[in-house]
Amino acid sequence: MSVPLVSFGDESLLDKGIEQYRRENYEEAATILETVRHRNPSSSVAAFFLGLTYKQMMDYPRALENFKDAVVLQPRIKDALVELIEVLYRLGGEENLKSAAHLIQVAEREEIDPAKIAFLKGLLLQKEGKYTEAIEAFEKSESLDSAMTQAAEFQIGLAYVKAAKLEKAKERFRASVLVDPQSDLGSFARRYQDLVENQMKIERPIRLTLGLFGQYDSNLVLSWNESRNAPPPPSDDDSFGLLTQLRLDYIPRFDSPWLLNAQYAFTSNFHSDHSSSYDSIRNGFGLIPGYNFGSWSLNLLSGYDHTLLKEDGTFKRYLGHLRLGPLLRVQPNSVHLLELFVGYDENEFFREPLREEEDRDSDGLATFVNWVWAFKRDALFNARYEYIDANTDGIWWENDTYRFAAGLTLPIIDRIKLQLSGQAIFQEYRNNHLLLNNEKPRDDDIYQGTAGLTWEFFDGFTLVGQYSHTRADSNIAIYDYDRDLVTVGVEYRY
Repeated sequence: MSVPLVSFGDESLLDKGIEQYRRENYEEAATILETVRHRNPSSSVAAFFLGLTYKQMMDYPRALENFKDAVVLQPRIKDALVELIEVLYRLGGEENLKSAAHLIQVAEREEIDPAKIAFLKGLLLQKEGKYTEAIEAFEKSESLDSAMTQAAEFQIGLAYVKAAKLEKAKERFRASVLVDPQSDLGSFARRYQDLVENQMKIERPIRLTLGLFGQYDSNLVLSWNESRNAPPPPSDDDSFGLLTQLRLDYIPRFDSPWLLNAQYAFTSNFHSDHSSSYDSIRNGFGLIPGYNFGSWSLNLLSGYDHTLLKEDGTFKRYLGHLRLGPLLRVQPNSVHLLELFVGYDENEFFREPLREEEDRDSDGLATFVNWVWAFKRDALFNARYEYIDANTDGIWWENDTYRFAAGLTLPIIDRIKLQLSGQAIFQEYRNNHLLLNNEKPRDDDIYQGTAGLTWEFFDGFTLVGQYSHTRADSNIAIYDYDRDLVTVGVEYRY
């Protein structure tokens, strides 16, 4: 570009300011060019280079002022229009972005630097969430100028990430790396490629979890504490056990707002003592279809658990549990998730009760509010409140259950995490249990705390160790107990 000079004495201050800019001495350049602009406010060249200087200093408001002058002053500098659009984009805000979109149309009509204008158009479309149109603009940019290829491929990769098309994003990041692996942008693209590959592992549609754990249970049979003139509990109430878990999740990704989460879970618990009446097998099935409205989604939560319990050495049907209802998920940003459920809850106990009043079959309202806060990488805090209206067939088990729970997962050092959780359950029964000679309805307060460590010693394999204590405080002696549970084992996730 030919630069008309404005001289003061033997040396042109404009030349000197431009030279300082090209040497990347931006503070010196800004001082000199400000002087030139003050002495000669009609110099479009001084305005243009002062805008470039402030842009390098990331002082975008001042850069904006000078680029606006460079566009309208004579001689008009067309390159300033491209810089003006970029600064408007960087400043953001509805008005600035609207102005940038208008100026892109002007630049397209006047055919000013078509490759860069196409690239800037792609950035604006991407910010608006128009990922398909943005990708088309980036592809046009690199087709017009091969020098734009690396930056365009990188931005196309980002657009595909935001559009949740991770396989295509990985391909574009790889292409960006191959253009110039040693460049800063190539290094960024390589990092994003690694992140996308990790995310693809996390978000694979079929996910498998296997667990094998040894346990020590200090009170497997839930023997009551010796108090309130209750008969003494059994002395051999502890046991070692083997816990196995399997979980299969199917979470496909659709090119539409529709959502689906299908689950199957298997749990078995076998014990060294009391195995003839306390060994159990549970099968759980869940199906959660939904529709994504952007920052929130509406889902239908449906789940059924079926438990087998040993009786006289043989596994027999023990409990069927059904839960069904709408689930609202609200995610205002990447670190907060709020869930609200209101639905139907049913329990069916297959064993015949000894008395009609002891029938524990129930149905009623269930509701919960759940909040998840991902306050830093690999760290989560979770708080939950749940209410169940248990309308049982037997009057001695009718109750209102209120449950408060919280959990914390916190990374300590590489691949080692601390897990803490606790819950308080308050069960208020509605009728007296006459056989226990209780003067008022049963009232149970159950407190449970758990602390544990996890160590991912190999990709997908995690060593788990945890301790849990339960304190059940009841105004009926035989339901008043303490329990300690120690669990150690290995979990595999795929």
